[in-house]
Amino acid sequence: MNELVTFNLNNKSPLPSFAYPSVSKFLTFKERKMLKLVLLNCLHELLIELFQKKIQSEKFSYSMESYAVDSRILQFIIESIVETGEYTLEGIAHYTRIPFDVIFDAACGNNTQLSITLWIKIVDLYMQIKPELTRLLFNKLIEIKDQKYFTLSLLLNDQ
Repeated sequence: MNELVTFNLNNKSPLPSFAYPSVSKFLTFKERKMLKLVLLNCLHELLIELFQKKIQSEKFSYSMESYAVDSRILQFIIESIVETGEYTLEGIAHYTRIPFDVIFDAACGNNTQLSITLWIKIVDLYMQIKPELTRLLFNKLIEIKDQKYFTLSLLLNDQ
């Protein structure tokens, strides 16, 4: 059976194993970009939910600028990655191929204007270390599908 994506949850290594043919066979360039936007939005919402208690305990509010909230969430993610003992800040920099000083600034909260590339690479690493996040993401996507695409329509029309 040739599936688009297979995820091996029984793998003991910290990195999930993915086996997939080229996505470009199934989706156009615009469709891939749209799918990426939906996935990033779902991940962002999921991470806000996961770190909501920490954000509230530090008296952050949803009215504060999204850059500051995103920066703080990225700090929580980097802290969580380092706490696993699998990566140091240097290891994160090496794995993501992002300069150490950029990772260090993100970990310390010194830079609130982070690039989407940095965010994606660090969240990708976090998802590999914490596969339960991937399961939560898939559940969220199934929830969207089960709502008969109403949520997707709201997402597309959100101002």
